[in-house]
Amino acid sequence: MDENEKLQIEKIKQDDVLTCKLTGWLDPNTSPSLVSEIDLTDVKTLIFDLTKVEYVFSSGIRAFLILQKMLEKNGGKVRLINVAENIRNIFEYAGLESMIDS
Repeated sequence: MDENEKLQIEKIKQDDVLTCKLTGWLDPNTSPSLVSEIDLTDVKTLIFDLTKVEYVFSSGIRAFLILQKMLEKNGGKVRLINVAENIRNIFEYAGLESMIDS
């Protein structure tokens, strides 16, 4: 795997809000680590900053949905911010544009 295609996750927690700044690709190789590296203990809102995400494959969408389902059990939600147009189109096509904050 090319160094540029690895997923980097920078986490910042403030009260019950966890913001994760992602860098790289969300593909079949990196998406499982997104789910496994996020600790949802005491988290009500999980925000993903996609400013530096180059591409999201269907496996990346699945990772977001898994985390959303886990949070919804406790009344939480997943929000996506700074979503590039090409990635926004993927979410809209999948009917998931409600996860995106404009």
